[in-house]
Amino acid sequence: MKINKPEMLEELDYVEDITLLLEQVRELEIDIENKHIKDAYLTAEAMDGIDFNGILFENCKFVDCKFEKASFVDAVFQTCDLSNSNFANGYFKRCEFLSCKWMGSNLYNSHLQHISIKDCNLRYMNLDKTSMSFIHILKTDLSNANISECKLKSWELKEVLLTNSAFFKTSLRGVDFTESEITGIILSNNYAELQGAIVNVLQAAELAKFLGVVVK
Repeated sequence: MKINKPEMLEELDYVEDITLLLEQVRELEIDIENKHIKDAYLTAEAMDGIDFNGILFENCKFVDCKFEKASFVDAVFQTCDLSNSNFANGYFKRCEFLSCKWMGSNLYNSHLQHISIKDCNLRYMNLDKTSMSFIHILKTDLSNANISECKLKSWELKEVLLTNSAFFKTSLRGVDFTESEITGIILSNNYAELQGAIVNVLQAAELAKFLGVVVK
């Protein structure tokens, strides 16, 4: 599966003061474009509805911040902490998340296209009713996450922890879990979500317990 990479300028404008940049964005009602934002630290900051285009976020910390209806196109997040922030109703296209912490963040009803996630902590993330297409997730902890009523297309998982995550009313057809951990996943009563999912022998034995089957 081919994931389209972020399309960024070779030279980005370095942001020395993100607070000043945000003041300009609000005053002039403009997008944030072609910037290198490094070592920024914001808590409970409201950035709702802002469009971020061609941005490198490096070693940033945005905790408990509000990004509702924000858009991220051609963005790279490297060693960033986005924990407990609200990205509900957001839009992400051609983005990379590398060694980031996104624990407990809310992406409810968002749209994600051509996203690469590697070595990240996404525990307790809320992805309910999110549309995700062309997603590659590698060596990432997505345990205890809510992934219910989602639309998944071209999902690729490698060494992903999905322990105790909820997939209620999310079709897993075509999703290959064979190199990931799915112990304790939460499904609907008829387990319809599993139709067409790809699992290994050990996982099949674990999932058989949902049906009351004992595998010896």
